[in-house]
Amino acid sequence: MQSGRSAHKTCLSLLLGLTVLAITCSPGGYALAQMQIPCPLPPGASPPSAPAVTAAQVEDGRANLMEFVVAARDQYSALTEEIRTLAEVSHFGCLIRQEGSHYRSGSTYLVSLRPDGRIILHARAMTLSGRQLNPRILAAILSSLGVERTVLADMASRDPAVRASALRAALQTLVRRPDARFDATSPGPGGQSGIPGASGHAAVYTSANLGIPIIVVAGFDVDESHLAVEAIDSGDPEITAADVVDRETLRAFVNQAGAFYIASAQEQNGDHLRTKNAMRDPNGPWIHGNVYVHIVDRISNVILFHGAFPNRLELRPPGITRDNVTGELVFDQLVAAATSSPEGGFWEYHFDDPTDERDDAGVPKVGFARVFTGEFQRADGADFPIDIIVASGFYPPAPEGVVEGPNATIKALLPQVMRAMTASTVDAISARIRQATSGSAPDNRLSLGGASTLSGVLLANGQALEDGTLDLHMLLADSSFTLAANGGGGSGLLSNLTLWGSGDYRSFSGGNPESLDYDGDVISANLGVDTRLSANVLAGFSVALARGTVNYTDAFDLSGEFNTTLTSVNPYVGWQGPGGTDLWAAAGYGAGEVEVNGHSDDSQARDLTQRMLAAGLNWPLAASEDGATTLRLKAETAFTWADVEAAGMLDGIALHTSRQRLMLEGSRAHKLASGATLAPSLEFGLRHDGGDGDIGGSMEAGGALRYADVASGLTVEGRARILFSHSSDYEEWGVSGLIRYDPGAAGRGLTASVQPAWGRTASGVRRMWESGAAGESLPVDVMAPRVNAEIGYGIDMAPGLGVVTPFAGTAFSGEDAQLWRMGARWQVSPEARLNLEGARRDDPYHDEPEHSLMLTAAMLW
Repeated sequence: MQSGRSAHKTCLSLLLGLTVLAITCSPGGYALAQMQIPCPLPPGASPPSAPAVTAAQVEDGRANLMEFVVAARDQYSALTEEIRTLAEVSHFGCLIRQEGSHYRSGSTYLVSLRPDGRIILHARAMTLSGRQLNPRILAAILSSLGVERTVLADMASRDPAVRASALRAALQTLVRRPDARFDATSPGPGGQSGIPGASGHAAVYTSANLGIPIIVVAGFDVDESHLAVEAIDSGDPEITAADVVDRETLRAFVNQAGAFYIASAQEQNGDHLRTKNAMRDPNGPWIHGNVYVHIVDRISNVILFHGAFPNRLELRPPGITRDNVTGELVFDQLVAAATSSPEGGFWEYHFDDPTDERDDAGVPKVGFARVFTGEFQRADGADFPIDIIVASGFYPPAPEGVVEGPNATIKALLPQVMRAMTASTVDAISARIRQATSGSAPDNRLSLGGASTLSGVLLANGQALEDGTLDLHMLLADSSFTLAANGGGGSGLLSNLTLWGSGDYRSFSGGNPESLDYDGDVISANLGVDTRLSANVLAGFSVALARGTVNYTDAFDLSGEFNTTLTSVNPYVGWQGPGGTDLWAAAGYGAGEVEVNGHSDDSQARDLTQRMLAAGLNWPLAASEDGATTLRLKAETAFTWADVEAAGMLDGIALHTSRQRLMLEGSRAHKLASGATLAPSLEFGLRHDGGDGDIGGSMEAGGALRYADVASGLTVEGRARILFSHSSDYEEWGVSGLIRYDPGAAGRGLTASVQPAWGRTASGVRRMWESGAAGESLPVDVMAPRVNAEIGYGIDMAPGLGVVTPFAGTAFSGEDAQLWRMGARWQVSPEARLNLEGARRDDPYHDEPEHSLMLTAAMLW
């Protein structure tokens, strides 16, 4: 940059144009109560007084547009006498742009124009500042202000001398400070159509800085359709925005941009507005993709020009732009780099990529900034100093293997979640088939509950342990039951119909700090029904409800959360061959949602569909003579396909995963003195994960401990598994369990139920008459997940009087609603029953709990 007086002269034209902003910028008061971030007041300056009429008064009907424009004109005229620094220019420009200031409220704002129709400042849309107004609209404005039609015709002449003479004549009219209503919406001469929206009120004052009239307009919502098409002279730099690929090309680009800004302003007689157009031209050399120029006033910290986000950032206070990762003000980082040496300096930060709608303002960026100083000579000969920073930046390519954006996050994490969900379903189905075909437990059983203790459930859900709430999905995950639906009676297929359920919790982690590091878990509940097609063949289907949560950190230390929900239907068939060999196969189709919550406040969710095929073999290898000790070979294979919907910021994604397991399982049943059986088991084997995501081979181990007391009907079982020696950095472990009770015969003895539900599962009549006082569902969104649980004990009455079952129940909903029920059911006969129930209901829609009492009766014939 030049030094001495020559440099000062070079900068005079630059500041001349910027001073025009001061002439037109609203000094309207701070209205601090309405502004979260006030415009920075320059050192030594005083806040301007409020104008006689404000924009808010126009909005609420206390004043009209004419009164507002005239008051603004008078205030502008007075303020131009006081402006002495670029920082004051920036401050006033910031004030006029602030929503809620004296000069902008709702749809009322100001636009300032030069007499030739060039927009100086558009308070609502800075993108339009510097553009040229449609000549027809300008003629309508000037005509309303008293400029003669012959003068307007000469202003459109192709002869420069005629145009210059006409402009001087127009200025002589405008210096009289006229104001008037204008309207270009009506048809013009020669059958020209009107211009929609081109009307408002205009007033004129004379700039003390430039010595020329300035037009202030209100009530005219200027948009792109009101502008003229013009040629733009963008210069011919050696290094353009398209050439910026590293630090050296970035430095050269910024130096040329600063030189061009100053030289162009000088050559164009202080018209920095044309220079702004050139630097914002998408087809020009100063902006390409995500490389652009921005200029900041170093005293006030206000951005004077921004090539990418003018509406969002130009003439705004610096506190609105922070590094989304470090939290530092971007302006502070910029100033530190620019002042680090006379030649400027680099800095690294995180900022929104304007070319990528899918990013979240956390993208790493390299910037370069340099200080340019000079002075401008006012119309009265006084010096007007300038102190600005010109800067630009580029987004370096991510290192090899680094994951960026929500699409890449889904591709990296969804395969791990889908493997865990599929494994939960496969384990549940294979365990059910093994139980049914081995005869190890009677089908006429009810199992419920979860881990063997409540603390076991809470420990599996860290959040529940922290905040004292029991997570619905974790409750389902640790529940399991088997129930012969017909109580053992009847004939045909329905005589063997069995309901069953199980839950599972799996934790996994993997990745690496150089790409994507993650740690997550999957909670699943599987609810099924099956029947025996023959003595050796079992067929049925399960409904799997699963939720996965993964916390991740990428190579740039940006953290987020990835959530997956899935509901799937999985038909299966099992066959027991000679010698206790079990073969089974299953398929599945599911639908759900994936959601990526990045380090910003925005979340991005899309629909998910899933398909699954699996098969397995359970083959006895050896057994002791008494059958208490067994050794079995277990082989499983599963394939999963997942499709994520393409919409908005996320691309369509198709993924597939596979898993093969070959395990040896040994078990030993110990007969206790009480008559109960305690049976520990261990398994060990190989596993291979294929497809997308973290793949490779590993060894897997697991164990289980089962306690069964036939006399009391109690069975308690806990299971655990762990993965080790994986060929990648992937880790996994999981736990599950169940408690099983015999419900007795004909409703006598202990009874229990766990009923997860989504949506309406019964008609209104049935909910009213069979579900009791509380109804079947809680008073929340019927599509929200919920669970109903009940426990009771059936007692024989006198002969012929049936069974009475006192019970207590509860229900929880994902919408933070709770239901508590207590009562008794009297089954007088198979055809008649009576139900008395009281309930308490708490939900987010009522301040106080609701209580109810209901007596219902039913007769069947």
